Amino acid sequence: MPTNPFSVSSMAACPQASAPKPPTDILIIGDNPTLGVYLSGLFQQPGWTIADTRSCATGTEFLRNRRAAVAVCEEVLPDGSWHDVSAALNSVPDAPALIVVGNDQAVVQEVLSFGGFDALVRPLRESDVVWAIASAWDSWMKRFEAGGKGAPQCPGA
Repeated sequence: MPTNPFSVSSMAACPQASAPKPPTDILIIGDNPTLGVYLSGLFQQPGWTIADTRSCATGTEFLRNRRAAVAVCEEVLPDGSWHDVSAALNSVPDAPALIVVGNDQAVVQEVLSFGGFDALVRPLRESDVVWAIASAWDSWMKRFEAGGKGAPQCPGA
């Protein structure tokens, strides 16, 4: 296990991006390692960058120091819940689009009413996961560009 609390894969979302520090594409916040393995499997081939944090505190710390386009958060965390992450995002510049992964359909409406981008309910369906994350990423990039920050563009996007 790395000593760094933030484990970032070597994948790059836009290999030819000219920005010196492009945002991490997907930040995973949760202590279930299966979610990270699953998402890496889905997004590794396209070359997305994925960071994995294990708690609300480490996820929030990551976002204080770096940008992420999408935060995929477990409903329940070792030190809180997705509500804590959502509240912390209010003070993060260029906050990522929040997607919550839960075990009950009720989480969907709750996440949407709190301003989250989407919620996914287990068992996860690959098509739903890919659509939600790709849509959230696209939404964040458009918002980032609208702010005049010059988000990196992927070829063919």
